[in-house]
Amino acid sequence: MQTITSPNKTRGRVAPIRVIVVHTMETGESGNVAENVASYFARPSTNASAHLCVDNNSVVRCVSDSDTAWAAPGCNSDGLQIELAGRAGQNAAQWADEYSKDLLDLAARQVAGWCKKHSIPARRLTRAQLRAGQRGIVGHQDVSAVYKRSDHWDPGGNFPWTSFIAKVKHYLDGGTTEQPSKPTPSKPSTSKPSDWPAFPGRLLTYWPGQPLMSGADITTWQNRLKQLKYTITVDGRYGPMTAATTKVFQRAEGLPVDGIVGPNAWRAAG
Repeated sequence: MQTITSPNKTRGRVAPIRVIVVHTMETGESGNVAENVASYFARPSTNASAHLCVDNNSVVRCVSDSDTAWAAPGCNSDGLQIELAGRAGQNAAQWADEYSKDLLDLAARQVAGWCKKHSIPARRLTRAQLRAGQRGIVGHQDVSAVYKRSDHWDPGGNFPWTSFIAKVKHYLDGGTTEQPSKPTPSKPSTSKPSDWPAFPGRLLTYWPGQPLMSGADITTWQNRLKQLKYTITVDGRYGPMTAATTKVFQRAEGLPVDGIVGPNAWRAAG
């Protein structure tokens, strides 16, 4: 397991570990998302972190179990935080594609290891059980609903909880929980286009209160983000939603997160 240490944490614990909190990174599907998001967490300015980041072929450690990651207010002090490549808005079919199968298998191995190490039952808690202080596995949306300290709703309503918990139990009941030494990466869900054009020569950016930029280059950028499974409206105008989606893309690719499409962001999309 690779380690990319995040400074965004509280040393030690003020409460015993009792819950495992599942998150989605809100990224596209690629084989280097875990590394890129872990690198994002390694920046002091991010002010967020997780214990583990997982994609389809790797697990990256960001924070030690013995320290408190900053990921789910209400369950930071007694929680273990695991970030999965993907988005809360994925449908059931997207959670069942080859990439997600590999991702969920790696994640289940790690969660099973945590369950064994910290005596956490391999079960998804109801919100009433979470509120009552019971031990188990929850989603970030459950923490938000119970403690009302954030509005995050990941890993979303279509996350395959039943099959995921069953897989955790499988590894907890005897299957090896060690990460395979040479995992076979599945193919990314979207291949890079062979005809991706050169950078158009102007920075694509959004300035509040100013007229929106528009043009064919913005349409091309929006279409590419949509191909990469980002949620975006293709209208040829660079507004606040396009800028916000661009920031999510930049975070996933390990780029400076400023919402501006320059040569590096353009090249990364191709």
